[in-house]
Amino acid sequence: MKGKDFYKEFGKRLKQLRLQANISQEELAEQVGVATSTVSYWENAHNPVTFSKIPIIANALGVPMYKLFLFLEVDEKQADKDYIALLQSKTGEELNALFNYIKELQKIK
Repeated sequence: MKGKDFYKEFGKRLKQLRLQANISQEELAEQVGVATSTVSYWENAHNPVTFSKIPIIANALGVPMYKLFLFLEVDEKQADKDYIALLQSKTGEELNALFNYIKELQKIK
């Protein structure tokens, strides 16, 4: 997926989750600490979301961060199996890198 395509898909997913949470752009903007126009720009793929805002957005929407990046509807039970299989296929070094990355994400507020 190319950059612009990624931003479009992310924007669509963000809007979908925002509507599912029954939150307006204004409410999301306030919770995330950005202008309403910024949320609109994200949803319409005019601007990429800042990395540090990802956990704040997920929290505001009441979803785990990874759900912001699920661009297709997936069966949650199958997704869990896929994640388990993915983790089982990784080496110890790769898992350590992944867990270190997750720890850093958790520090972002």
